Amino acid sequence: MISISFDALHLFYNSLNAILADLTPLAIICLKYLTISVITYIVIRKFKLNIRRSELNTHVLQALRKRDTKEHNCLSYFQNNEGAAEKIYSASETRRLIAMGRLDPAENLCKLARRCRKYGRNNASDTAINAITEEFYDEEYNVAQTLTSNEFKDTPPLYGVPISVKDCLALKGALQTGGLACRTPESFRSDKDSAIIQVLRQSAGALPMVRGNVCQLLILAETDNHVWGKTRNPWDLSRIPGGSSGGDGALVSMKCVPLAVASDVAGSIRIPASYCGVVGFKPTSTRFIDKGSMRPRKNDRSGTAVAIPTIVGPIANNVEDCALFMKAICVKDLWKLESNIPPLPFNQKMYEDKKPLKVGYFLTDDWFEPCVAAKRAVNETIRGLTSAGYVCVPFDLPMNGWETYGLFLSINAADGNMRQFTDALEGEQMIDICKTLWIASNMPNFLRSFIARFIGKRRGHLLGLTRSGGITITEYWEKCSELLEMRNKWTKAMNDAGVDVIIHPALPTPALPHGISGDITGAFSYTFLANLLLWPAGVLPVTTVKEDEQHYRYEDIPSNQRDKMADLAAKTMKGSRGLPISVAVMAPSFQDEKCLKVMREVERIAKFEEEPQAYKNIAV
Repeated sequence: MISISFDALHLFYNSLNAILADLTPLAIICLKYLTISVITYIVIRKFKLNIRRSELNTHVLQALRKRDTKEHNCLSYFQNNEGAAEKIYSASETRRLIAMGRLDPAENLCKLARRCRKYGRNNASDTAINAITEEFYDEEYNVAQTLTSNEFKDTPPLYGVPISVKDCLALKGALQTGGLACRTPESFRSDKDSAIIQVLRQSAGALPMVRGNVCQLLILAETDNHVWGKTRNPWDLSRIPGGSSGGDGALVSMKCVPLAVASDVAGSIRIPASYCGVVGFKPTSTRFIDKGSMRPRKNDRSGTAVAIPTIVGPIANNVEDCALFMKAICVKDLWKLESNIPPLPFNQKMYEDKKPLKVGYFLTDDWFEPCVAAKRAVNETIRGLTSAGYVCVPFDLPMNGWETYGLFLSINAADGNMRQFTDALEGEQMIDICKTLWIASNMPNFLRSFIARFIGKRRGHLLGLTRSGGITITEYWEKCSELLEMRNKWTKAMNDAGVDVIIHPALPTPALPHGISGDITGAFSYTFLANLLLWPAGVLPVTTVKEDEQHYRYEDIPSNQRDKMADLAAKTMKGSRGLPISVAVMAPSFQDEKCLKVMREVERIAKFEEEPQAYKNIAV
């Protein structure tokens, strides 16, 4: 590659000599010197980049070797006690049975560890689910051996419950890569748990035994990176499990762990939960923070977190386990470690209150029309809640998706050219699915209005919201003012309508095929909304795509949405029969318990019992 670049530059240099033959000798000397300097700079820069990438590749190989050669003795324990149809317990059931002395926590951990190895990490690289980055089975087995039965009422919320922890969250002895090669050297191993993991481990009694894979830079809804590789969806191996917490969503879906701890800044909990047919919950974005966890920026600096903070939350197979996570986290031990959060314990009384609430709902945000199955899911949910005594009314959006999605993009792309992300790569090559975003962010400004005419109204709209070189400080503060105004509008709309929670499509389509997430980011406007508002929001599966719903037709969507993203949605719907479809529930800030209460009621009404099967056929 270096020689090719040098030859091209050498040809340019010779051509320049011919063109400038009539100039003065001094001018020619100056131009030759300038040309030689440019050539030298490019060659040296390319050489250094190749050296850097070679170093990064060495670190990646070392990290993989350490993971793959690590011994896990407990994988061979208790094998004789397993039957063909082994019983897998939820987090709530695990806690209860251990407290009652009816489940051996060490034996249960070994069983799930083998399940993780069988389904979450196998050697068939072209078909593997590949959800796990690192494993800590023996370490947690030793802890599990010390656990004893106790009075159930005094048992910690997650006592003896094996969990997975997202790769980017600090866990003692683990790497925090965020899918980045530059984070794989041994010096990046955490010497202690983050605040939330400390509480989950020491106060709640959880056993963090595996790490879930993520997307490079935590940037897209597709879990893939140059370090740990690609994660596949347990329902359909040709589709993505979502992201950036895709590994954790897949592990919970396959019942390798009953609970996963993930993070969410734009849907990173709720997208994997929706695509993998499980429950995901994003708490109020300011209810607690997570010190010690990496940010996908150089030196862990992320200015956009001031406006749109990241929040840690659970992925589980039922709503009760998500509530159990909240009960485990909202405790004094966390408030001591994190003084800048409100000391609000989980309101169990509000969560268990049987009084029906008033529910608002909408079927579309007018930016990305949901597929037929997604709309049916909301309508069936509303009918079920109405029959259960809930008052359900249509909710008029104070701002549509054109405004809210554009605002989210403007704030996150304020630096321009994906500068913070590319700096964080430190020489590593960006994954292919990010290329569309990179090209759009680096397009010269004078071309943007011209190109926008030919790429459809939605993509043209987004292209006009970003600038190469970034926006000015004045423009950024204007966007922050618009964000505050948006939050005020939504709060007023909720109060005027008198509704307690809002139900809407979780996503406009089921799980996407691999490789297209970077070209259809507009489909995630539904998850971005709660992050902008800082509201708690959760998703849960209620149905699957039917045979006659495997379509996404132009005649069914507004004319301003008939573009490449609609074509990709149509591609997604082909062969989608049987894939899970979820609904979303969100409530105003610090009303997490109300949100979970309605989610539990929806869960009771929907009675969703389907499970993925595709992953069972590829285990080795």
